[in-house]
Amino acid sequence: MHGSCDPHFIGESVIKALFSAGPQHGYRLLVAVVVSVALMALDARYTQVDYLRQTLSYLVSPVQSLISLPTDMVVWSSRTFAEREKLIEDNRSLSNQVLVLRQQAQRLAVLEAENERLRRLLDATPRFEADYLTAEMLSVDPDPFTHQVIINRGAQDGVYVGQAVLDATGLFGQVIQVNSLTSRVLMVADANHAVPVQINRNGMRSIVVGTGDLDVLEMEFVPSTADVQIGDLLITSGLAGRFPEGYPVAEVQAIEYDTGEPFATIRARPLAELSRSRNLLLIFKRESE
Repeated sequence: MHGSCDPHFIGESVIKALFSAGPQHGYRLLVAVVVSVALMALDARYTQVDYLRQTLSYLVSPVQSLISLPTDMVVWSSRTFAEREKLIEDNRSLSNQVLVLRQQAQRLAVLEAENERLRRLLDATPRFEADYLTAEMLSVDPDPFTHQVIINRGAQDGVYVGQAVLDATGLFGQVIQVNSLTSRVLMVADANHAVPVQINRNGMRSIVVGTGDLDVLEMEFVPSTADVQIGDLLITSGLAGRFPEGYPVAEVQAIEYDTGEPFATIRARPLAELSRSRNLLLIFKRESE
């Protein structure tokens, strides 16, 4: 009887185990064991196995990449959609900021001319920044005889009938109807719209009305002897209490004098981009106004 630690006994046990499942499987397992032992010996003594390992890694690497491709695609898609949502939100916020900054910048020319007049008035009241609310255009009225749009602000936002509406370059129109969530705005070019203005250069007051053409406004009842020049800037005068004072409305483009007529025909170009603007500002009147 052989002891449990006898090498011959262990060798016989391994051989019996190799061939217990059948000669064919036993030979395969024996070959695998011999190859494994040989590779370990070579790896310990020689460097050739390193080259073999590197070669095998080049062959296995594409397979590993292919296996990890679905996971990488899921991670990439999640990150891409998250970044897209953030970019959309940042773009919306920056658009509103640009609109506000441009609205503030457009009043600089107006304030320069106004300050010259205010220096003569000891009791001139200081001007304050107006409160505003950003809005976005939802739709345009399809009626070809009107120029009206719907915006995404309503009574719950404090919008009221008669409120002045601006875009980034000038007076856009006024609110004529208010619902809970939306409002209807009448553009300055509509034939039913009128706004009190004054010439920024000399302070002469007049009324500007719409003509039904998005590119043309007219000044009403201007005497032929009035000091009006092509290129004059027309701003809101603040009279009648509907529109705050000092916002750009239009620029004089053409002046026609008819012999025997007491009034000149004066056409002006709206400064607001009536056919392109989508983001708007609703201006709130101050308590003093």
